[in-house]
Amino acid sequence: MVARLMRHCDAKPMSPTSPTPPVILIAAPQEHSLSSVLQDTQYAAAVQVHTGTLALAWAPDLRPDTIILDADLPDMSGIDACRLLHNDLRIGHNVPILILASDKPTPEQRVTALRAGAWDFVPYPLDADQLSLKLQTFVHAKRSIDLALADAAVDPGSGLHSRPALARRARELGALMTRKHGGLACIVFDLDPDPADPQAGRLLVQTARVSDVVGSLGPTEFAVLAPGTDQVGALKLVRRAAVALRGTVGGAAPESTLRVGYDSVANLTYSPIDPVALLARAAAAVRTGKPEPDAPWVRRFEGGLPVGAAVAVPALDKRRAIR
Repeated sequence: MVARLMRHCDAKPMSPTSPTPPVILIAAPQEHSLSSVLQDTQYAAAVQVHTGTLALAWAPDLRPDTIILDADLPDMSGIDACRLLHNDLRIGHNVPILILASDKPTPEQRVTALRAGAWDFVPYPLDADQLSLKLQTFVHAKRSIDLALADAAVDPGSGLHSRPALARRARELGALMTRKHGGLACIVFDLDPDPADPQAGRLLVQTARVSDVVGSLGPTEFAVLAPGTDQVGALKLVRRAAVALRGTVGGAAPESTLRVGYDSVANLTYSPIDPVALLARAAAAVRTGKPEPDAPWVRRFEGGLPVGAAVAVPALDKRRAIR
């Protein structure tokens, strides 16, 4: 693996004009000129891994300003890796993801990549000047969004907690439940209609308990943080919510209009986990979790990480140089 990581990652969003070098995470099967091109521009600090799985493992801690993925990774396609990274709540939808391709993408490939969350394709061999300008533009946009989101506690579309606010509340509830030896459940609802009925968020709030936190992850995705709740309690909440939401989807059966993913910990003191990671696992379970026997539209995060997602890595300081 290459290169140097030149900044100390802190929790505060950086100004778009911050002198701190942007961190670029590169996933490519072998060493090539991309890392040296980035270093030669003296614009970015680059960290390279060789698989999509490692990119998924490292990205949450590195908190890169941009991610560049080879179109053909050894363990998955660049577009599949892009989709997993884009959907990981610990990374954020606002991180620019670029696909490195030696062949010009077809219109169909471009559409697929855009739907997966990619911002653009990067042609290979590289044009250093073009890449530098592109990175400056994307990083400036990303940091501007970071600053805006840092102050946005409410999602303007739904009036619910925003993604950053959900992350803060998840950690607050996690700390409280750890002190009280209590549990925490995270449930993500994904509605089929696009756009979702504007009443959906309000109905979830009415269904949830006073102690629960309801927020928006996107136009058709909502999350509920339920303190003091185990797996059984989470499923009860899901069923109540499904009944309440039926009116927003024309009375259709839940299995045809609603997908739910969830994860829970019965006692955070004995089974500690980052509550934001628990929320990310619930979001991943919507598509990759284990279906409940009597309600296959409800999926529980099961066992390890979903297929193609991050694996455990040694407890290294990922902010230091990687050789």
